[in-house]
Amino acid sequence: MLVFDIPLHPPDDTWHVSHPNGSCLTFGARHAAVTFAAKLAARFDGTKGGAYLSIEGEDGKWRLFTPELKAPV
Repeated sequence: MLVFDIPLHPPDDTWHVSHPNGSCLTFGARHAAVTFAAKLAARFDGTKGGAYLSIEGEDGKWRLFTPELKAPV
């Protein structure tokens, strides 16, 4: 299973999305990081275990989402 973590408030207000190949992309806005991570997860969704986004909510809880940004079944 591949999981991309997107925090609510990262240090320095910079969001990082790590690519499975080892590279890391940096974003200045959370929305941009979520959009990129969702597209990346969609590319890897067919891999063993699937690909998901783990997004921190305003309540501090982390929630898992599919590449379509829906709760997994």
